[in-house]
Amino acid sequence: TENFEKVRKNVAKFINSSSDKEIVFTKSATEGINLVAYSFGKKFLYKGDEILISTMDHHSNIVPWQQLCREKKAKLTVIPIKKTGDLDFIALEKIISTKVKIIAVTQMSNVFGSVVDIKKIIKIAKKYGAKVLVDACQSIAHMKIDVADLDCDFLVFSSHKLYGPTGVGILYGKYDLLDC
Repeated sequence: TENFEKVRKNVAKFINSSSDKEIVFTKSATEGINLVAYSFGKKFLYKGDEILISTMDHHSNIVPWQQLCREKKAKLTVIPIKKTGDLDFIALEKIISTKVKIIAVTQMSNVFGSVVDIKKIIKIAKKYGAKVLVDACQSIAHMKIDVADLDCDFLVFSSHKLYGPTGVGILYGKYDLLDC
């Protein structure tokens, strides 16, 4: 148990979380996304609300939001990408509204290799009161992740992407969102 909790503290320090209480171990990043969809989503998503994802997202960041929207009679909207493989921020600005409750996007596409400006997404999201989940599965091994600097609400990745054991996912969530 002591070693387990030491790892939780190390992960919190690695991504610059303010507390190890914001780190949840799961069996995969997919399970982390599902956990957010089926806890936060079920509690705060209502008929007519919207969730935004992008065209470049991994299947595991699409299906839980599709299912949740179907169940809650909410709308799933896809942020398009440009021909260059970059997220279309002009389109994002046109489709976002106060109906959007969460934006769930990858930070680095495993298809295009595109790096998404997550800070820009978060800045836009905050203007409308939307939360942001970052899929950092591809980016975690290639760039420094600082959740305090990003100010994201949720972030997921898998330990095997950092040469850790398989079957371990990490979900970061702001404490006040995990505690509700």
